[in-house]
Amino acid sequence: MKSAYVCGPLTELPPETQASVKAFYSAIGDLAKRVTGVRAFVPHEHYDPIAHANFTPATIDAAERKQVCENTSLLIVVAIEPTWGGGIEVEMANQSGVPAVILASREKLEERRISRLLRGNPAVMEIIPYRSYAEAITKLEGWLMWLRKGHFCFGGAR
Repeated sequence: MKSAYVCGPLTELPPETQASVKAFYSAIGDLAKRVTGVRAFVPHEHYDPIAHANFTPATIDAAERKQVCENTSLLIVVAIEPTWGGGIEVEMANQSGVPAVILASREKLEERRISRLLRGNPAVMEIIPYRSYAEAITKLEGWLMWLRKGHFCFGGAR
């Protein structure tokens, strides 16, 4: 069964924000379960660069490439900080026909601090601006419910 995938920076996170950002990612995973019935794949819960530092770069690439390209129905991109890995995941999704939604702070969007290359990727279906993590969760929930009503299949092929 396919699931949503929460895409966002890990290695690039400043130490002072790691705990709150990871909690945000996990909350998105929980939200996906409530709306779709299947919990989203949250990479830090499996491959955290600190907790799972023993995984090699090749192991991470193979595992996450398989997850995004074969086991993902929707990529939820959390554009909190610049990230090389997140950009790669978005393009993997694009090449695999997996749609994406971007969550980004309203301030960063207004200041044009979210890459045009990311925002213009053909996989991106929607960009959801937010002012707080709580607002992001609420807006994402509404969008996922709208998507589900349109008969988007979160567990399999579109």
